[in-house]
Amino acid sequence: MTTGERHRRMDAARVRAELTVQDLWLRYVALGGTGDAFDLDGYLQGLVPLETFQQDVLAQALNEALEDGYRSYHVPLSSHPGGDTGQDGDDPLDRLIERLVGDRLPAPRELPEPPDPSPTTQ
Repeated sequence: MTTGERHRRMDAARVRAELTVQDLWLRYVALGGTGDAFDLDGYLQGLVPLETFQQDVLAQALNEALEDGYRSYHVPLSSHPGGDTGQDGDDPLDRLIERLVGDRLPAPRELPEPPDPSPTTQ
């Protein structure tokens, strides 16, 4: 893929992910990108070159944004994938976890009483 194609595809991905340049820049910086928002905007417009590693960081930021957007459109399931819940609304997975670790959880510790804030007279 040529440099021109790469920056055009990245800008198209930014638009598809519904990100502003500033939002994309924040994601890019969070992943270790070192360019500023002006560099990023210039690169997306094909005006400013970006080092190969920085292009990869930008691509990762875009891929994560696209994945986040894709996941937000998932249709929730009506029940847990493993089966139905019990008749009384008790989840079998919750019961299993409670049975496996319930008796191993440490008992809550008793905290000492706080000192009386009223002044004492001697």
